[in-house]
Amino acid sequence: MNRIAQGLVLTLLGVAALSCTLASDLYLNYVQGAFRPFIVGAGVVLVVLGVTAIVMDLRQARRGPEAEEEHAHGHDHGHDHGGHGPRVAWLLLLPVVAVFAVAPPALGAYTAANAASSAPRDVSEVSYDELEAEPGQPVEMELQEFVMRAWTDEERAMAGREIRLTGFVVANPEGEGWYLARLQMACCAADAIVNRVLITNEPAPPEDSWWTVEGSWVEPEGGLQEIRDHRFEVHQMTEVDNPPDPYE
Repeated sequence: MNRIAQGLVLTLLGVAALSCTLASDLYLNYVQGAFRPFIVGAGVVLVVLGVTAIVMDLRQARRGPEAEEEHAHGHDHGHDHGGHGPRVAWLLLLPVVAVFAVAPPALGAYTAANAASSAPRDVSEVSYDELEAEPGQPVEMELQEFVMRAWTDEERAMAGREIRLTGFVVANPEGEGWYLARLQMACCAADAIVNRVLITNEPAPPEDSWWTVEGSWVEPEGGLQEIRDHRFEVHQMTEVDNPPDPYE
């Protein structure tokens, strides 16, 4: 790989970073939205470095063989700094191919079925706002909040309330009903954990399809933190498009 090729690889990497942040929301499939400025900054730096390397090498080529000999002579004192990098550097093109040709989707049902579930917190460390909704409308909640309330809200404020949740469908490997799930990540897709509710009163839609469901929490009889699956009784459900940001 010569210096022009090295510059081209850097430029393509930078363009890939910029295209998935400035031209689309593709980056949300892999990291939190707060990382967008850092990815944009890294993309700009890579493009500048790549273009600079290409321009400098082209200028040197235009100066003729004598300039190339001077350049080579100046780098031959004790070290070999030839114009060719290791062939393994071509592997840097794989992220570019992934973004432009493959565009891996967000994590979905397969990951949710195998990812670690969110764990209950210490009740003393959790506080909740009042559940508010427009008159005659259900309470709009994220699955993350629903699951945490179902585990830790000793006042059971969700009992008897009409609630609206949105998530994707995950099959229940144990055979009873199906899960409405949403992945939650702290930093990137690699650390994602799953929040889910078990639905048994409606047939399972196609796996990985997105739905908004309205219904009620099935209040458990025992202690909250002893419950493994949080049950949700669906009163109405509507299929929706995949959201731009699939994570919570």
